[in-house]
Amino acid sequence: MKNSHGKALLMLSSLVILSACSPVITEQAAGITVHTKVNKLLDGCKKLGPLEIRYESKTGLNREENETQSRYDLKQQAYDRYQADNIVIIRSQYIEGGYRQPDMFILRGIAYRCH
Repeated sequence: MKNSHGKALLMLSSLVILSACSPVITEQAAGITVHTKVNKLLDGCKKLGPLEIRYESKTGLNREENETQSRYDLKQQAYDRYQADNIVIIRSQYIEGGYRQPDMFILRGIAYRCH
């Protein structure tokens, strides 16, 4: 019995470590299309509402990976709140952290449903 608990703990620890090392996104959020401005591709789409993410950088990720994860989090918020299939990022801001403070990414956007 102790052996099976040890294996389960080892597998759980491995999953936590792996998930902290790379950006993560759900299947539903991965299907959301990101736009950098409102364009003709959004003609006929329903504007659903605002989005905002304040993402603190994770130490296990580099800046590019943290930026990617902040976008993934915005996409997830769009799906969770609105079941959106498109978003427009209207503002993306990077704030370098100070002493013992993490870097921050602040993203604002608008969710749309086109299908």
